[in-house]
Amino acid sequence: MKKRLSFSLFFILSFTTLFALDTADRNAIDKIIEHFTHAWNDCEGKGSGDFYAQDADFVNIFGTAFSGRQEIEIRHVKIHETFLKGSIFEVIDTKIREAKPEVAIAQVYWKVTNIQKPGAETMKGIFTHTFIKSDGIWEIASTQNTLIAH
Repeated sequence: MKKRLSFSLFFILSFTTLFALDTADRNAIDKIIEHFTHAWNDCEGKGSGDFYAQDADFVNIFGTAFSGRQEIEIRHVKIHETFLKGSIFEVIDTKIREAKPEVAIAQVYWKVTNIQKPGAETMKGIFTHTFIKSDGIWEIASTQNTLIAH
């Protein structure tokens, strides 16, 4: 019985750490999320595509899909020229889990305020990012952006 308990405990501990991000990986992903926030708030969207893969996909809150790092950034710069000009992006909460080695899923709960559209001055939503680590570097392979109903 003691051997079975020891093996079971070893198996459970091994399995739970098998797909657990280490501190360095978690920090790297957090820095990417912080960079996006900075690009939104301080750079009017410029730099928002920096940590996306060259062939990344992005689906916005309206269900429109964009492909590629450059197109993702161009679209974010465009929305900052229109109804999101001067808006403030804030991360409310982040949940990150490793789906398998070198693949992580991040749910980033966000709030945007100071929107230049009467009746919609604030929006809340969730980015679901798929991060892939390639050659030791994390980048976003795909993003789904979804609004949260108030």
